[in-house]
Amino acid sequence: MADIFISYANEDRDSAAQLAALLEREGWSVWWDRRIPAGRTWRSVLEDALDESRCMIVLWSENSVNSPWVAEEAEEARRLEKTLVPALIQRVEPPMGFRSIQAADLTQWDGSLNAPDGRQLVVDLRSLLGPRGKTSDKLIENVASPQTGTWFKGRQWLSTHWPKAALAGFAIAAFVAWQYWPAPNPESSGTPEMKRAQEPSVRRLRQLSINSDRKTIKPSETLKLSLTAQYTDGSQRDLSEGIQWLSSDTRVATIDEQGEIKGLQSGTTHIKAKIGDIESPEWILAVENVKTVPAPAASPKLIDLNISAVKQELSERERVAVRAKGRYSDSSEKYLSGGLEWQSSDRSVASINNRGELVAQRPGKTEVVARSDNLSSPPLTFLIKERRKNLEPAAKPGKIADPEPAKAAGPTPQGRARIAAHIDRARTFREQGNYTAALAELEKAKLIDNTDEQIRKEIEQTQRACNAEKVLGNKVNC
Repeated sequence: MADIFISYANEDRDSAAQLAALLEREGWSVWWDRRIPAGRTWRSVLEDALDESRCMIVLWSENSVNSPWVAEEAEEARRLEKTLVPALIQRVEPPMGFRSIQAADLTQWDGSLNAPDGRQLVVDLRSLLGPRGKTSDKLIENVASPQTGTWFKGRQWLSTHWPKAALAGFAIAAFVAWQYWPAPNPESSGTPEMKRAQEPSVRRLRQLSINSDRKTIKPSETLKLSLTAQYTDGSQRDLSEGIQWLSSDTRVATIDEQGEIKGLQSGTTHIKAKIGDIESPEWILAVENVKTVPAPAASPKLIDLNISAVKQELSERERVAVRAKGRYSDSSEKYLSGGLEWQSSDRSVASINNRGELVAQRPGKTEVVARSDNLSSPPLTFLIKERRKNLEPAAKPGKIADPEPAKAAGPTPQGRARIAAHIDRARTFREQGNYTAALAELEKAKLIDNTDEQIRKEIEQTQRACNAEKVLGNKVNC
């Protein structure tokens, strides 16, 4: 039987070894090394060692305060009515239920055998336990040893000092009875209700539950799980050591001793946690493949720009549409209707608006270019000629000129307004390359006044523009 049972967290094993060496040098037997013999379970060995000990020393530290095993060992020692001696190896507050017992202060103890802190603990233990197997045995031996003729001297001494001897014998008997008298059996007396009332409440682990903020991860992603323990007294606490973590499918995800999961491939796996014989319910984790979002296709880039017109020789006040065609990085081509900057080298000769409509101003020559960002078209040259005046031949002398035929009455002001509107719409359609619609508008204007010279010229210009498009290979209707 060991005199002293040392309870400690695994992280404080060195401190426990130093204390065990100090106590063994003082003559006490110490149980502290938790090696499990072959063929036995750790719980059975632990329970036997605790049951056979006379005293438990609990080493309180940050590790042991958070250890459910140290708390359970201390509770079991209190239930068995063992002498409980707490010792602080770090500045911590013991758990609830153990704070009322005065604790030995070993926070400054360096582990040496003669250090004051360690010696003070030895003195306190002697007052509680006495030096195991020494004082009582020697006292009995000195009083009744038959060897080397001391028996006679003992009788002679007893004859004169019997009162002192009687008092010493009573003290020895009381000490032996206190150490070895069996504890009363609670089952031998009292009603069942009294027995239950006298039994101390023991906090035991009842169930475990796994916690996490999510249940889905991606391959190569990690997730930390936590474990909450619930006890028979209604309390609960988070655990971080002594846990056995299990994954039902390690191809999907693995989990280490600290409860950290790592996703490996898509699928689901069932996670469990075990402490001793207590096992948590299954916790299901899903590992999902990363969905690759295709990058949006890059828009083709404009790499070349060219401009053209159905005619490049104009008369004063004549108009013509200049069109721009762009070639892109994907080899496609199309006409551009906006986003261009038009420039004329001599705006006094011909001006051009942002729609690419060129208006002849006076005789001369000008060059037109179109720009899009940093890209410019090759220049297109336009020649503006003077408008011809209609000169009628003078009448021959001596001959009376034929009287001019009476001119038909022209259209009303409302008719002229309608003609102007049809002509404007026809020009717009022509600039857009919609020659069919342009000719249709001009035919409507012609129905109002079929002698209007401007309508005739607009029809001719539209047909020339349409024929030029056909020459360029564009599919248009005239």
